[in-house]
Amino acid sequence: MTADKAYMSLEEVAETLGVTYQLIYKLVRSGEIPASRLGKLYRVSRRDLNHYLESSKLEGSTGGACAACGKTYASRLSLTQTCTVASCAAPICNDCWTRRKQHVCREHAEK
Repeated sequence: MTADKAYMSLEEVAETLGVTYQLIYKLVRSGEIPASRLGKLYRVSRRDLNHYLESSKLEGSTGGACAACGKTYASRLSLTQTCTVASCAAPICNDCWTRRKQHVCREHAEK
């Protein structure tokens, strides 16, 4: 049903993309995904969302796996953080970094 709507809530955007609400909220707050704010509610236009997705394809290189949770991502844009242990630099996804507060890879978390 959201396919024909010009504007979507953050929940609808998250559901459409198969990601968490928290990730969409973070992308909107950072300005990566443009949104209109109506009181306390955000609305994302389908055109702006499609533009964001197209530009992320061009900017993002091939994805990889999060070294903290193991989830595989199609784009590097979801793997913007790295393990905080010196000289490790293993990629950590935005969800682990912000929501789960995991700042080290599995290898270093076990030590």
